[in-house]
Amino acid sequence: MTGKKPEDPGADSHPPLSEDEFCEKTKPYVNYLQVVKEDIAFCRGTGYDREKTAVVPLAELARREEDRLRRQEQGERDFEEASEQERRRSVIPIGEIVDVLRATASVEEVAGVLVELMSNMIPRVLLLWERRNVLYGFASSGMGLSEVKLLTIEVPRRVMWEMAGVAFDLDTYRGPPQLIGQVPRFFEIVGGKPPEILLVPVQVTANDRWVLYADAGDAPLPAVPSRLIEVIASRAGARADLLMDGHAW
Repeated sequence: MTGKKPEDPGADSHPPLSEDEFCEKTKPYVNYLQVVKEDIAFCRGTGYDREKTAVVPLAELARREEDRLRRQEQGERDFEEASEQERRRSVIPIGEIVDVLRATASVEEVAGVLVELMSNMIPRVLLLWERRNVLYGFASSGMGLSEVKLLTIEVPRRVMWEMAGVAFDLDTYRGPPQLIGQVPRFFEIVGGKPPEILLVPVQVTANDRWVLYADAGDAPLPAVPSRLIEVIASRAGARADLLMDGHAW
């Protein structure tokens, strides 16, 4: 007796697809994969993030903005505190300055120490040596002052009076310079007229005096302790006086 062979329930009841039929059937899936790949490439190339650009409630946006402003304000305070700490560190204690001056062995070393100390507070510093009412370039530190330019400075004492607009003698002057007399020529040598200058007279001997000149180029002078500068300059002048007399502290 013959009968029909029962069908295998695990066998595929559909005939196999041809290559063209397979490609046609899987085309939507392939297209989707291509779209995903292109989207990923675009996101990587541009930094675009779908999640971050999703629509969020206004309350959440406001909270994020408050957080951003709070962090910005805190960052500004931290920056100001760091700047203040840096400014305090840049001011050398007077005791250490005296020790450095005491270690100098010549008048030239004293002048070099003085201008270097000042240039830590003010960008451009020039030390002029006055003798018989004439000022000579002696030491410098900072922008635009080469040794050649320094040696070419030889101006009458009255130039400082004209620059300050007052009978500059014993008191420190800080303010805008006056452009009269030979002052413009002086600024040509220095490298331009600054909006603000500092002049500090330093008595060395009965016949010798230094004038400490400082400016910040095109910018106003920074906030510096004028009294400290006067004390440092005075100590430097006293040290130079003793060295010229052949003494030591």
